[in-house]
Amino acid sequence: MFKCFLTLLLGVQIASSATAQQFLPPIERFSGSKPSYLITKTGERIEFTLDDLDRKKGLIIKVEGKTSDGKKFKYKAEELQELGLYPSDFAKFASFSESTSSIAKAQRNKVGESTRNLVIFYQEHLDDPKRDVLVQLVNPGFDSKIKVYDDPFAAETTGVGLMGVQLTGGMDKSFYVKAGGKVTRLKKKNYDDKFKELFESCPDMLTKFAKNDAWRDFCQHVFYFDQQCGESEVKLK
Repeated sequence: MFKCFLTLLLGVQIASSATAQQFLPPIERFSGSKPSYLITKTGERIEFTLDDLDRKKGLIIKVEGKTSDGKKFKYKAEELQELGLYPSDFAKFASFSESTSSIAKAQRNKVGESTRNLVIFYQEHLDDPKRDVLVQLVNPGFDSKIKVYDDPFAAETTGVGLMGVQLTGGMDKSFYVKAGGKVTRLKKKNYDDKFKELFESCPDMLTKFAKNDAWRDFCQHVFYFDQQCGESEVKLK
């Protein structure tokens, strides 16, 4: 019986390593008492405490808060270039408990504790549908060529369960990706076609991952491209 349990546990660990999401887990709950910041399109930086967020299809389109001197404000996404929100204590704890992969640990070590002390959003323009939104970066520390943003409405692959207990979540089936100055919604079902387009400027990349271009390794691909491919750039069509 014990041997059988160990076998099951080993199977779960293998399945988990094969399906675990390696980007930093997105955070959706934020503190209304601890300091956050925003940077306007004109470059003004404002420290504030959060009152409310308006979302459309899961993406932030408006921020409401109060400055340190008590002045209330509202900003639409198109008026901002960057937003840093302090996560709630529970959300921060949950994020750390999920970030178990080597890449997630590496990026936390590289960019420092501030990565999870303040969750960073950037203003981006989406072509489909046409709108300005604030999107959450999930690959800080290796985002110089490709920025990967959380898709709050992403479907998930099936997670891993044991004896009726859900042990791991599934992988997100889509992300918003900024490459070559263009933001697109990259979906799992299209990754086979998009892999070469994303990384063709780095021949070494195409050779190394020629037989390992699966969606589950998307984070590893972005990490390698950022760290090992020199001045390579992405030119999405």
